[in-house]
Amino acid sequence: WSEVLGVERIGIKDNFFELGGHSLLATQVISRSRDLFSVELSLQNLLEYPTIANLAQIIEVLTVAPGETAMTETLEDYEEGEL
Repeated sequence: WSEVLGVERIGIKDNFFELGGHSLLATQVISRSRDLFSVELSLQNLLEYPTIANLAQIIEVLTVAPGETAMTETLEDYEEGEL
């Protein structure tokens, strides 16, 4: 995100759009995520979960092999502070 947004320091709970992100920059984040993690994120994913912490959970869930379980709790549990 730092490179895409041109912001040096970003926290895992900082909101992409509050840091100056917009749909064109979001496509760059999605493309880089595809290249780095081999996952297909959507613009909707970034709109609904605009923090690094939330997207990391989505990426983990999308990259878990069949028959394995993701290490993180559900996003609902995370958002409620139940991790």
